[in-house]
Amino acid sequence: MSTEHKHFTLFNPDANYDFVGRRQLYYALTGIGILASIIALATLGFNKGIDFKGGSKLIVAFDGAATVDRHAVHDAVAGTIQQATGKKDVGQVEVQDFSTGAGTGGGKKHFSVVTELTSMVTAEKRTVLTAKLKEKFPKADVQWAAEGEDRVFLTLADPVKVAPTYETLRAVFNEAGFPKVGTGSDAESQLDVNLFRTLQMLQTETKQEAEVKAEEAKLREQKAKELTDRADSRFTVVVEEFKGKIETGLQAKFGKGFIGVESSTAISPSVADDLMSQGLVAILYAIVGIILYIVMRFDVRYAPGALIALIHDVVLVIGAFSVAQVKFSMPVIAAVLTVAGYSITDTIVVFDRIREMQERHEGAPIDVIINSAINTTMSRTVLTSLTTFMTSVSIFLFGGGLIRDFAFAMCIGVVVGTFSSIFVASPVFMWLHERFEARKAAMAKAGDNRAPIQIAPAQG
Repeated sequence: MSTEHKHFTLFNPDANYDFVGRRQLYYALTGIGILASIIALATLGFNKGIDFKGGSKLIVAFDGAATVDRHAVHDAVAGTIQQATGKKDVGQVEVQDFSTGAGTGGGKKHFSVVTELTSMVTAEKRTVLTAKLKEKFPKADVQWAAEGEDRVFLTLADPVKVAPTYETLRAVFNEAGFPKVGTGSDAESQLDVNLFRTLQMLQTETKQEAEVKAEEAKLREQKAKELTDRADSRFTVVVEEFKGKIETGLQAKFGKGFIGVESSTAISPSVADDLMSQGLVAILYAIVGIILYIVMRFDVRYAPGALIALIHDVVLVIGAFSVAQVKFSMPVIAAVLTVAGYSITDTIVVFDRIREMQERHEGAPIDVIINSAINTTMSRTVLTSLTTFMTSVSIFLFGGGLIRDFAFAMCIGVVVGTFSSIFVASPVFMWLHERFEARKAAMAKAGDNRAPIQIAPAQG
């Protein structure tokens, strides 16, 4: 008694659909899609996210028992920025929650807050502050950071005591309406380097955490004493007005449940541009690496089809972001690279089946072989694409923040990747194969028609 195991398939593997018969139509659709994406990119451009535009990132902490979620934090931050700037449009505000765990973070709730705003010091206020600094330090050179956070560099003609200069700088900024500032100097930076080097040595030793903290307190006290005797001519002041406004707004909203802003960093526009350039270069390198793999794994005539399919997928995904004006950020670059890998996997499956059937049915027409290979892999391709697409749609519908943009790219990429694997890569391979075979036949025919060389006997 034999038992038959039936496997679920969407398509009959014995079917004989003519996939390459309408290749001219597929070429036209591919060309239209690529052209439309290029036009969208040229006219609409990217709606750059903070990663590629610049902005501020803060890590805010709440008590573990506080009733707070990322939506409430988002509304509080957006309201604070709106109130501080007087503008209704506060730009992009993204909030992600994460937990450091009871062992390292004391059970606190942490949120990452990213905004487009990097400065609350206008050009007029910078002019006023520069004038006040020149008044206190007549021979000083005052330079503001060109972009990013509000940082001013003060270079004096002669070294002065560090501690009293810090107090003077804080007083100047406080009078101008900026009570929250951070001061620094080259002398303090050197002391900090020595302090952290000593702390690292202590942490590598077999000491208890309490002992390390006690040693750290002594070292910081020693540093403070040494700083009072130091003199320096180079000082830095960072205006922490943005951080202070956020702290005040969150404190008013959540009360004792809010602990504070644990860190604040700014992403300047030039750094953001570099990140975007590096991301696009990463996509280019990935495509080149994949093509080299195809050439080594198969044959040179397979590579152009895979290359065109990859370019088709990448350009259409990026074009979709341009048309929809969805935020283009680092997770989107990751999604595009994922789509490229996903698409080439499908293409390799089809190519591998084509090569296998060529070896098995030597001499059979190439269009018959390609159609048969696609038909036998169609069920696997569609099932894989469908499950991936459903997962991506679920993340897109129910996810939030940056993961939603990633899912949007995956939804588009799965569709165009499946299309290119079946209707782009294989027909291009067929076209090249026919050209190679025609050239080979022409060369063979030319060799057969070549007249034999007659060699006359030598005259004695």
